[in-house]
Amino acid sequence: MHMALMVHRWTRADLLSLPADGNRSEVLAGRLFVTPLPSPAHQEIAVALMLRLEPHVALHGLGFVVGPGAVIFGEDELQPDVVVFPGPRPALTAKWDQLPRPSLVVEILSMTTRRRDLNDKRKAYQRLLIEDYWIVDPFDRRALCWSPGDVDPRVVTDTLEWRASAPAEAFTIALEDILPPTEPA
Repeated sequence: MHMALMVHRWTRADLLSLPADGNRSEVLAGRLFVTPLPSPAHQEIAVALMLRLEPHVALHGLGFVVGPGAVIFGEDELQPDVVVFPGPRPALTAKWDQLPRPSLVVEILSMTTRRRDLNDKRKAYQRLLIEDYWIVDPFDRRALCWSPGDVDPRVVTDTLEWRASAPAEAFTIALEDILPPTEPA
């Protein structure tokens, strides 16, 4: 006779019981994803992108930029590296689950999150109809960009471009402006 194994189905509520250990914890489709503290280079890329993106978003009234942030839907919570939320800045007491669906979500690829970012999280963001999902890949010095209906990404090796749904000029940035210098051979 075989005994069925009970597998815990994780929810957002379970995240509150986890220790504050510096790891990033996310829940997707009942699975818990725990990621260690990002590397300095990873954070440098995220900050460089946010510092360039924020003035464009503010100038054109496209919302506000955060990083990392939380994208909450149902019992799931993902924590991308950079997020643009449309609309006015929230009140100081606002919670993540009170924010609108993001218009841009960016993940900085690392060796520990590669598979998850390219597959599980991408599919979730596409199901949520996130307008634009970027994966900045510092290892291959490129970005992979998806919209909701895309099967394959747009591969960018020179200039990233984001056009919010609101009428505004496109945000453009040279990929080299946010990636750390290449290491000597």
